[in-house]
Amino acid sequence: MMNSKKDDTNYKPLLDTIHMQEKLKGDSFPEDWDAFLDDDIRNFFDALLEETGQKKSDIIRKANLSRTYGYQLMEGRRLGKRDYYLQIALAMSLDLRTTQRMLSVTRCGALHPLIKRDAAVIFAINHGYDNYQTYDFMTSLDLTPLSDGTE
Repeated sequence: MMNSKKDDTNYKPLLDTIHMQEKLKGDSFPEDWDAFLDDDIRNFFDALLEETGQKKSDIIRKANLSRTYGYQLMEGRRLGKRDYYLQIALAMSLDLRTTQRMLSVTRCGALHPLIKRDAAVIFAINHGYDNYQTYDFMTSLDLTPLSDGTE
């Protein structure tokens, strides 16, 4: 899931979307909707961290997020701004596909290549930029850089 090409046939969703699809076939709408989605966010990040061998504390530091807020985001206890998840993606050196999946799981809009700011982030992800390189790159294009985590 990091900056490497994987055979799409080997890709398995990290979320239990099949489970939710089965629930939606039932007679009533699931009452535990928010809890289900919160669990998915936590499970998504836990699986990513296990796969990449990274630690939450390192990612939060590299993403320039406050410690408490970063943990809340990655544990699904709080939903943050899209920029914060993009900072986490850059800190984890995620590829574009995994970043788009993260944005979906966290209920944020996907990056769109026809929006200049999004295109700059896609370029940064595709070229393995970290948060500082992305900041410099975006400001060089006169684009609003990703949030600095101080809000």
